[in-house]
Amino acid sequence: MKAELSRSMNRLSKDSFGPPYFLSYRLVLQTSLELSAAYGELTSESDDSFRSLYVEARVGDKSLDNTDLAFQGWHSAAAMEPGVLRQQLWALTDKAYKAALAGFLEKKAKRATEFVPDVLDDFSVEPPVVSAAPGAPEAADRAKLTALVKSLSAIWKRFPFVNESSASVQWRPGRRLLVTSEGTKLASEASAISGTLRVSAMSRASDGIRVDVHDSWAFRSAADLPPLAELEARVAAIGADLGEAIKAPLQPPMAAPAILDQEFTGVLFHEALGHKLEGQRQRDPAQSQVFKDLIGKEIIPTFLSLHDDPTMRMFRGRPLSGHYEFDSEGVAARRVPLVERGILRNFLMSRWPVKGFLTSNGHGRADPYHHPTGRMANLIVGAEKTISRTELEKQFLERIRKAGKPYGFHLIGAFGGENPNSRDSAQTLEVRPRLIYRVDAKTGARTMVRGVKLVGTPLVFLNRIVAAADDSTLANEFVCGAESGYVPVSQISPSVLVSEVELQRLPEDRSVPPILPPPYHDKN
Repeated sequence: MKAELSRSMNRLSKDSFGPPYFLSYRLVLQTSLELSAAYGELTSESDDSFRSLYVEARVGDKSLDNTDLAFQGWHSAAAMEPGVLRQQLWALTDKAYKAALAGFLEKKAKRATEFVPDVLDDFSVEPPVVSAAPGAPEAADRAKLTALVKSLSAIWKRFPFVNESSASVQWRPGRRLLVTSEGTKLASEASAISGTLRVSAMSRASDGIRVDVHDSWAFRSAADLPPLAELEARVAAIGADLGEAIKAPLQPPMAAPAILDQEFTGVLFHEALGHKLEGQRQRDPAQSQVFKDLIGKEIIPTFLSLHDDPTMRMFRGRPLSGHYEFDSEGVAARRVPLVERGILRNFLMSRWPVKGFLTSNGHGRADPYHHPTGRMANLIVGAEKTISRTELEKQFLERIRKAGKPYGFHLIGAFGGENPNSRDSAQTLEVRPRLIYRVDAKTGARTMVRGVKLVGTPLVFLNRIVAAADDSTLANEFVCGAESGYVPVSQISPSVLVSEVELQRLPEDRSVPPILPPPYHDKN
């Protein structure tokens, strides 16, 4: 890689243009073991490996080059024989260089008519890094993982109402190599956590509406997973949740006070605030830029803070998915205080400068096929003057009664969320809880309901948080998608009390439930 990069930097030229002022090669090597089981037997198993090359070329100079938020380099599959690898690098570099020349000329032409309110450099200067972390990830114990998914999937036999179910494990260790014309030479793990265990099941209520449950665990080694008995108990518990959910009444749309559990709170901050604080969005006029001009201003309640820390390896004995030593651009990871006591302080920065933030803070991230942009890693919601969960519940009931509502809600877990970032879309936040409980204002009794999701807008909703519990918990098995692809992330957050949430109907997925009972439970 270094040899071909040097050759290109010394000899590439076309017309009046010399070599790129910046050239980088990234090579990701990964192996994959995937096992799936249903009702105690394997349904699929696969072994695979892939090697992906990515080439980025910049022409012009750091003050004006060929890149913008939509910029992508060139990628292809890679061979490991040195001669073939150099041939592939040569072909990608040729494409990247020619595309960079065309992009640079087009961008210069646009500048003749486009109004640019903030004239900023297109690339930040960062110190080169030379680092080689130990390689050889732990080998997967195939027999142990096979036995695990068989054992967990067999538990679904106990539940006659389950229509489909599975237990699966994915093991994807890898290495990332990066060389740049600035002198960076980096060898590191492709991701901090290689393994994911997931269990899931679905059923249909009597009205035909689909109901899903799932849980998952991220692990670096088999020792990170809970004991088998604990995992089996968890599968049985979510099976019981599914049985309760298919009998639960449909909840009509309503606004009322709510407690959001730790996982739901983490997803909420990820969607409503984290993506909005990605640095490149503050520069692109097509982006929503909700918080662009609010540095130094209060944007959330002053008892709350938010930071992102990819240097954090562990939380209470569990490894974090969002950990890394160096980002995808070879910049050292660092802790970034985004919001301090409600005041916006920073953005998640790659090497694309924005107004007031001219250098990277180690958050330029990408999957093997995309160009890095500012992204979250380990997002941590902090709170001062936390209260016990018991006190949180007490204040919750008081809020419901004061609001004159018959009940409030507990929102537990999350299937994910959405919050558009483009300016031509309404900035409507949506998060779909895994479980919803209606809580009676008089008695505090809980009744499971279904069929609704949380909606709102970031600036309004986040400022309805009125208290936080002292129960911060890690939500670890998440992969976040954005312009630079899919990257692993973690969230650490407490349960919070919200003065009012708005719940809206979910799109309905209706189908006639199964006609016959499952064979395991057919007594005729």
